[in-house]
Parts: sequence; structure tokens; C-alpha cells
Amino acid sequence: MMHMMRWTRPDIYNAVRDCARHMQGTTEDHYQAMLRVMDYVIATPERGLFLAPKGEWDGKNLDFEFEISGKSDSDYAKCKDSSKSITGCVTYLNGAPIMYRSSTQKTVSLLVTEAEMNAAVTLIQDMLFVYEIIKSLGLRVKLPMKAAIDNTGTVFLANGWSIGGRTRHVEVKTNFLREMKETGMFEFQWISTQDKKADVFTKNVGGPEYNRFCEKLCGSDEYYK
Repeated sequence: MMHMMRWTRPDIYNAVRDCARHMQGTTEDHYQAMLRVMDYVIATPERGLFLAPKGEWDGKNLDFEFEISGKSDSDYAKCKDSSKSITGCVTYLNGAPIMYRSSTQKTVSLLVTEAEMNAAVTLIQDMLFVYEIIKSLGLRVKLPMKAAIDNTGTVFLANGWSIGGRTRHVEVKTNFLREMKETGMFEFQWISTQDKKADVFTKNVGGPEYNRFCEKLCGSDEYYK
């Protein structure tokens, strides 16, 4: 399941990450949860990483501009044992998901905005990684790259619109995001939670919402019809 999660089935990333946390001291409940994920994978054989990029590149036109975008999300204090939050983000190249992750944050966040800030920084680092690869091939990237965040506080801080005493402890990450914006490389946008595909990497969402988000990442399947 770890192999499928990383390379072909982003729709099970959050579930597998949750199961992997209980490798030590597993119980019957954990075993049943793993079987439920396996049943889902077997029942959806036609689902997989959905690569349908926008635009056409003939492989020769060096003036073609590739578009990198991304979405980030966090689930605040998700871990009951450590109170650490979960980071979820997905990076797109011309509209096709090429990098995604769901991971427990390394430190405890004191505010929801701080958890979202940590997720946004992780997303920007992933997008910069893709940017450097494309540039190293002698190809062009459309700037600014767009990062979608569903937390208004994080968007305000990244755009330099607001900062207060309760957010001073995340000032380093704030300044990093602001620098990325001021150089013209990134544009930070607020996005409604209803349009946030990164939610499937951080939390267990309802069936209709899960299906709608996963269809954009993994395509459709008879299982959902």
C-alpha cells in the first residue's frame, strides 16, 4: 500500500499514513482499518494518478511556458498523542498532479494559522523543487506560480497585509513566503474549502466530497457511479 500511495494512488494517502502511525502496538481495529483500505483499492481498479495536462507542447518549442501551481491544507492538532497537525499539499504541472504529500508536522502549532503556514511553506518548497528541475532543462516557467490556501490569516501574512503579536513566533516562515511573493515568483490566493482538493491528504472527508476531489486526482471509476 505504501508503494501505491506514493506513486499511483494519492486517494489513499491519508488513510495509509494514519495506518502507518500504528505499526507499533497494532490492534484488531488497526488490522480491520488496513483491510478496509485494501478492499477500497481492489474495488477501484480503474483509479490511478490522473495525468491530463493543459496545453500542448511539441517537445521542441523552447518558448513554451510551463505552469506550476499548488494547493496546501492542514488539519490542526490532528494527532491525539502529540497534538501535532497534519500537512497536506499537491503540486501541479500544467494542471496535472505530479507531487503530493500527507505528513505529520515536526512541531506543535499553537494556532490554526501557524499550522496552515507550515503547510504553505512545505508546498512552496515542493513547487520550487519542480521549478528548478524545469529550469535546469532549459525550459521556461510561467511566473508568478500560484499557491492556493484556504486560510485567510495565512494569505494575509504571506501577502504582507497583516501581522500581529500572536503571529510573531512564525515570522521567519512569514518572511520566507513574503520574499517569494516580492520576487514575483509566487502569487498567494485564498480558495474556498469546498474547492480544496488537498483536504483528502489531511482529513477524512464525507463520501460525496471525497469522490469529487479524488476524481480530479485519480479520474472516475464505476465504483462511484
